[in-house]
Amino acid sequence: MANYPEQRRCPRLSTSGLPYGVRFQVLEREIADARLANLSASGCALEVQMAEAWHLGMGSVLETFYLDHPDLPFVPLQASVVRILGKVAGKTQGYALVGVEFSRITDFVGGLIEDHVAASLAEAEP
Repeated sequence: MANYPEQRRCPRLSTSGLPYGVRFQVLEREIADARLANLSASGCALEVQMAEAWHLGMGSVLETFYLDHPDLPFVPLQASVVRILGKVAGKTQGYALVGVEFSRITDFVGGLIEDHVAASLAEAEP
């Protein structure tokens, strides 16, 4: 099995099964039931129900994007889709994994997210 070097700019935290939420719209349509799969200071991954994923494409701008967790800043972020996995013709059930990149994020907000991820990763280490 090949061992590839990490290509991400920032450490990421797996948020599956933890009390993290996300809220956003695409073309003024609220995307319901999306789940935050992981989080970093530069972006995140979302699990989006297939019925809602059809409204998303590469480069889609996610409007009024909020991370919903008490230890994170609840401010609107500018975000766009950089990757979609699992969205294939004919698939109507399940979810797609959507990679999102934050843009125009302030250093302050980015630092708060980065500190939260680092603290959560350190806390999770055995």
